[in-house]
Amino acid sequence: MTRLNLILFFALMFSALGLVNAQHKARKLYIELEQLSQAEKQYNQEYGQWQLEQSTWAMHSRIEQIAAQQLQMQVPDAKRIQIVSLVAGGVAKAVVKQQADVKPGKTQSGVAQ
Repeated sequence: MTRLNLILFFALMFSALGLVNAQHKARKLYIELEQLSQAEKQYNQEYGQWQLEQSTWAMHSRIEQIAAQQLQMQVPDAKRIQIVSLVAGGVAKAVVKQQADVKPGKTQSGVAQ
């Protein structure tokens, strides 16, 4: 009977140690999960700020203003706009009009090459 009690006692001790070890690992993993969750929230907030900044920098009116002021570009007249349409096979076909008023050294958009 004493031998059975010793075997059960050691089984109980190993079981208790296993339980303590499992709880310790679970707590460590939970703490790591919470830290990663906080990092995810921070990254999502930062990503949202980056998207807002990108949309601000890429606003059409801002780009048009920079093109006009810094690069001296302007929107061409409707007569000078060329329409490019796609045909079968993926080759672009353009309707080209010769412009008599295009100055040498300038493209049709008015910017020097």
